[in-house]
Amino acid sequence: MSNEIPDIEVIRREIDRVDNALLDLIAERLELSAQVRKAKSGMRVWRPSREDSHVRQLAAEARSTSASLVSTIWAELMSASLAAQGPMRLHVALEGDVLSNWSLVRDRFGAALSIKTYPTTSAALAGCYAEDEGVAVLPSPAPPPGGMVSWWTALGPGGAMEGMHILAGLPRTGRDDWPQAVAVATADILPSGADQTLICATGDADVPAGAKLRAQSGAFSLYSLDGYHAIEPTKTMRVIGVLPRPIGQ
Repeated sequence: MSNEIPDIEVIRREIDRVDNALLDLIAERLELSAQVRKAKSGMRVWRPSREDSHVRQLAAEARSTSASLVSTIWAELMSASLAAQGPMRLHVALEGDVLSNWSLVRDRFGAALSIKTYPTTSAALAGCYAEDEGVAVLPSPAPPPGGMVSWWTALGPGGAMEGMHILAGLPRTGRDDWPQAVAVATADILPSGADQTLICATGDADVPAGAKLRAQSGAFSLYSLDGYHAIEPTKTMRVIGVLPRPIGQ
């Protein structure tokens, strides 16, 4: 094994070479992203299941690079790509303490997307619902007992916003069983490969065995069920979303 001290100038030149190569690859990626919108032919810009599946695979292949760093880098790349593809905008509720921490939103969605803030979750949901490519970022449904976050009931049976779904958790990485915040949109519910299915039930609904109670509000209960499950909706129960499990869990 050589004890020779490396030449700092040689190392710096190698770093510069790698940085320039990275810039060329980023430019190539953004150019490809600009072509994606044309190829999508009317499909939605944001595809959270595809995004989380891709980042999970990259993190698994990264070896010595942490999942958190991989997620942060790709959040910025995807943010720039999504901004170039169409009019996607984040509608962020500042209600409560969680989403006053902007790093939570930045780490998941990057810095390139347009953002509008609201004092309440109901206002953020309404703003998001009015836009085809809107995504609401809201405090996560609170676990019982005593959880006061009840916006998710609007997505449940008979709710005013049955067409909206919980599709991503914030943060994307970590080992927590339940996210601090969630992203909601009218995009379709699709599997990422490592999911929890979210079920909203009322009354005496026949909830699947193994479902875990996550929140309650009046007659409504929110459950998570390991895996991706396509469950037919009824008057008392419906799937209101799917959460990709945190990378690193």
